Amino acid sequence: MESIPSVEFTVGSGWGASMRRRILAFFLVDEAARNNGVFMDKSQNGIVMFYPTKGKKEACWKARLMLIFFAIGPFRIGRVLKRRNEVQKMRSKFPSHIYCSFLGVLPESRGTQAIFELRDILFQKSKELQLPVMVETVIIKNKKVYERIGFKTYSQIEIDGMITYCMIREVEG
Repeated sequence: MESIPSVEFTVGSGWGASMRRRILAFFLVDEAARNNGVFMDKSQNGIVMFYPTKGKKEACWKARLMLIFFAIGPFRIGRVLKRRNEVQKMRSKFPSHIYCSFLGVLPESRGTQAIFELRDILFQKSKELQLPVMVETVIIKNKKVYERIGFKTYSQIEIDGMITYCMIREVEG
C-alpha cells in the first residue's frame, strides 16, 4: 500500500505513515473477511478483497475506531469524508453490486498469472451472485489494467486535485 496516492490521501505520509497504512490494511481485510471476500493467489503474492453491498457486514468496531482516530486522524478526516461521500454518490448509481476494495500483487509478481487468478475469483463471485463489480482507482496504470480485464470507466471525480476513476464490470453470462 506504499506509494498509492489514495492511501497517502487517506492516511498521510511522513512520520508514522507505515503504522497508519497497516491500520488501513487491517480495516480493509477485516471488512472483506467479515463478508467472505479475502482471497490470495496460489503463490501468495497477490490479494483481492471485496464484498457484496447488499447485506454487507461492517468492519469490527476496533478496526473502525483505529482507522478514524489513528490512521486518518483529525486533520485529514474532513477531506477523507468529502472524497468518500463523492465516491458513494457515484456508487449509488448501482445500488446492488460487489465492491472490490483492493486488488493487487507484489511488484515481483507483476506480469505473472497472479492477477488473472485473483480476477477469476472476483468474476466468478460476480457471476454467482449476478452482480456487477465496482472499483475505484486514482492511478492511470491501474486504470489501464482494470480496462484490460474488462472494467469500464463510468465516472470520474476530482477532489483536492486527485482524480478518482469509478469503474464497473457488468456481469457476464
